[in-house]
Amino acid sequence: MQPIDLSIFPPEREQALCSIERYNKFGIMFYRSNLWQHAQRVLWITEALIPIAGKYLEFDPEKARALALVHDDPEMVTGDTAAHVKTAMTPEETAAHDQNEIKAIESLASSYPDTVHGYSYKELLLHSLRKDCPEAWLVSYADKLDAYGESLHDLLAGNFVLLWPVMFYVLTLDQFPKKLPGLASLLASSDSVLTDPKSRRTPDPITLDSYLGFGTPHTIESVRKNTDFPLYDAWKQIVLEGGSAEGLDWLTMQKEGL
Repeated sequence: MQPIDLSIFPPEREQALCSIERYNKFGIMFYRSNLWQHAQRVLWITEALIPIAGKYLEFDPEKARALALVHDDPEMVTGDTAAHVKTAMTPEETAAHDQNEIKAIESLASSYPDTVHGYSYKELLLHSLRKDCPEAWLVSYADKLDAYGESLHDLLAGNFVLLWPVMFYVLTLDQFPKKLPGLASLLASSDSVLTDPKSRRTPDPITLDSYLGFGTPHTIESVRKNTDFPLYDAWKQIVLEGGSAEGLDWLTMQKEGL
């Protein structure tokens, strides 16, 4: 796949995304990431999904890739709002949140280039908000896969605060075919660990030996080992392959401690 040229944006965009930390509602996160890192991972997950999705969806892969890289840009204006917070909003709060995001999109579209990778920047952001096209559905799913992976990554290193988002995202991923019916066929597919519902089910048997390494900081060796969580293992592999040395740093360089 051809690289997506982000040099069309001023350096301030990357700086702004790097300055916004994820999971800001949680007081501690060992491997806390920022929106810039998250966007890269969502791109890599989207790229891993594209060959499988092509069997079940009619969509534009390049549009999906471009959307993945800019899907959280409005949060440079609005700030990061956690998914569990959005889920708990009343209809009125959701409408107000969406209106604020539309204002942010208008502001960004007036300041940044008209197109990204050949697609309207403003339309990409609106698609991400409204989830009104197959490309936005796919990126939305990739977004939640990344959130599941990074929250479980922290939990397995011993940060039990992240138990809450892990439980939230397990439920969210299970509900995706109902939330976005256009993805139902893809998410019932056994073509990939990323889509197979079995990848989130309890393994049989469960042995203590499989869990003895958990509860300690991740290392270069440990992040390459498989676990009883195949979806998490796939996420780690995607980060390692997509980010190379940088991806390895993201998985092993502890930023915060108890």
